[in-house]
This record gives sequence, C-alpha cells and structure tokens, in this order.
Amino acid sequence: MSVIEADPLSAVESLEAGEGATLAWLGQAGFLIRQGGLRIVIDAYLSDSLAEKYRGTRFPHRRMVPAPVEPGALAGIDWLLCSHGHTDHMDPGTIPALLAANPQARVLAPRAEKARAIERGVPEGRLTLIDAGESVDLGGVVVTATPAAHEEMCRTADGYPFLGYVLAGGGVTLWHSGDTVPFSGLAEWLMPFRVDLALLPVNGRDALRAANGVPGNLTLDEAVALADEIGARAMIGHHFGLFDFNTLDPAEGAQRLAVLTPEVEVRLAEVSTAYRVRPVARPPLSVLVVCRGNICRSPTADGILRAALPGHRIDSAAIMDWNVGKPPHAETIAVAAARGVALETLVARQIRKTDFEEFDLILGMDDQNMAAIRALRPQRSHARIGRLGAYATPGEETTIIDPWGLDRDAFEAVFDQISTACVRLARFAQSNGTRE
Repeated sequence: MSVIEADPLSAVESLEAGEGATLAWLGQAGFLIRQGGLRIVIDAYLSDSLAEKYRGTRFPHRRMVPAPVEPGALAGIDWLLCSHGHTDHMDPGTIPALLAANPQARVLAPRAEKARAIERGVPEGRLTLIDAGESVDLGGVVVTATPAAHEEMCRTADGYPFLGYVLAGGGVTLWHSGDTVPFSGLAEWLMPFRVDLALLPVNGRDALRAANGVPGNLTLDEAVALADEIGARAMIGHHFGLFDFNTLDPAEGAQRLAVLTPEVEVRLAEVSTAYRVRPVARPPLSVLVVCRGNICRSPTADGILRAALPGHRIDSAAIMDWNVGKPPHAETIAVAAARGVALETLVARQIRKTDFEEFDLILGMDDQNMAAIRALRPQRSHARIGRLGAYATPGEETTIIDPWGLDRDAFEAVFDQISTACVRLARFAQSNGTRE
C-alpha cells in the first residue's frame, strides 16, 4: 500500500486538512503543510525578488514557471518556517505579504539568522528562534531543528545558519532537510524520529554553480540513499523546476528512479497536487548499543538510556564473545554510580542477527564496531545502524574510545561523552512521540 496518497489540487489555498498530514508543493523548497491542526508554510519563494537582484548576471534567476499562489492568498497560516537565510527560503518578496494577510502567524528561523529575518520583513515580536538540536512546540506540532550543510557545515557564535526541520504531530513525522549535502552524523540524527515522509532537495551541485555563488544540494541518488539510511517510509524530492541553471529535469529524474531500487517510496514533487500521509501505529523506540566487549562503553549507554527512556526497549551487546554472562567492568560501574546511573544488573551478551529485526536502532562506538555490525547485518533489515557518538556534535562522526586498561580519568571522559550523546538521542525520541 502506498505511503503517499496524491490527488489533484485545483488551488494551493484550498488544501484541506485530513488524518495525518497533507501537503502541497509551492515550488523550489516551499511547501504548505496541514498537520496537527495547524497550517504551516516552509521555505516559500512566491515572488521574483531574485530576478530583480541578479538581473544581468551569469545566472539571472528568471522563473521557469509562475508562482503557484500569491503570498497574500494563503489564509489561516499559523507558522512560516525558514530553514536558512538564502532568498529562495527567506524571501523579502513573500514574507511581508504573507504576514500581513495572516496577522496571527509567527515565523520560525535559525537563531544565527535573526538579523536577516528581521531585515526580510519579520517583526521581532513575531519571530521565534531555534538552533540544531532544539525543539519548539508550535501548538499541535513539535518541530526539532536538525543541522544542514549547504555545501559546508557552518557554525557561527549564534548557532547553525543552515537547518532542517522535523515536524511531529497528528500521528505523522515529516522532515524537511533544508538545503544540504551529505555529511557525517546526519543520518543518525534522523533515525530516532522514524520519519514518515522526508522532503529532500535533489538539484545536486557542481563546480560551475559553486564558482558563481550557488551552493548545491543532494543529488537524487544521494537523497534516495539518505532516505533509506534513516528508515523513512516515503520521500518527496524537490528544489527543481524554478531556475534553469539549478534544477533537475523531472523526466531524467524519473528515468533514474526506475534504475534505483530504494526501500523507501519515492516521488518527485508536482504542482497542483495534494499529498497525504496517514498515521501508522508504532511501538516505543528500541535501541541496541554495541561495543567490542559489552563491559565498558555499551553498558554505560544502556544504563543512561534506560533511565532517560522509560517504556522504550534498551539493550546492549558485544561484537566479541569474551565477556558473555559477565557484569560490566568494575571501573565502569563505579564511574556510572558516582553519576547516579546503576549498571550492576546488566549482563554482557553478544550481538546476533535477530537483533537487526528486533531493534529500530543499532549503534556502535568506533570504526571496528561499525565494520563488524555492517558485516553481520542482513540485507534490507529493519534496524538502522549508526554511531552513538554522532549525537554529540553535528557534522562529526565522533569515535568513543574503549577505556578498558586505561586510568579512571579515561572512564570518566568516556562516560561524559556517552552521556552527552544519549541525552540528545533520548530527547529526539521523546520529541517525536510514540504512536501506538
């Protein structure tokens, strides 16, 4: 059965609410979303402001198609979300008219782009700011910001200027990645949300565009691979069809999709179409944490996650069989106990192939762990695999070293590193909500 239901839409402004979430494409990276009782617009570019800005240049930014709707015609809007400050995502030709027509609407934007949002027409009193890893309750939909790299991972003193947004509400979880390329740790950040529909840019990138100040995005192949890696149920590719120098030919995209064999259901965005994703029942998140011997790192994560995620299934395991049936290392127990985490009841076991169907996430600690997990993983298994350390710092696939044989300071440093990662992982799992 198809995850995405698509029906003709005579006018964007007539998009109706329904069970789960309904969406309409506004062109480029823009969408109108009805979810959790809210009307949300994200990254709307509904003007010709870029054509005015770049007239007479190598890339004049002339529209290939007209805007599907005037910004002032979008009524009842509760929130406008801007993933970053580029004009086709934070448009001075759209924002004032949209906010004037919707006096109750607020704007969510990256904290690092506060000044630009105000400059583009957002009154400071109607502006809510967010950074990667933070969540905001919009009033029926919880939005969590994820980092993006367009084409590089950037961070200012105020935060990450390029973001994506996870929207959880109405029993459905959507992820609009913002403009991004692949980077270490991106997939891990999305795995705990169990995304129903990923909205991903597919216009790609090249040296010519980069040399002319046009940073690129995921290719279609990369977008499909990312959607599969995070375990999304469906994906809609967008960010094409607006500017002739920065697009994907839909016919060529369809041909490429016919060659690929994704697990995820994939569509390329079409105008005058209403998309609906209905909610599905899902049990609590299940997480298996793996290290080499299951007596130091993975039981530490096991204990922290059990405390942080009551009602969810948490377990740990070893790559090797040396310690099967043994309790955690004495120093590991002592360090955890000093921080209020009890590990005494845990017993080491070895990872098994059935774990790849029984758990949602299987997380390793270092290169050796990951190589062993990938070698054991059956094809098209249920579990998503990644690094626990990726939750610590965006853009870094952080290795968590094995403290066995080292001094107490090493065990304490490893505990702190694991705790930081586990707290963020738990927060993501909780912000998504569980659909039972």
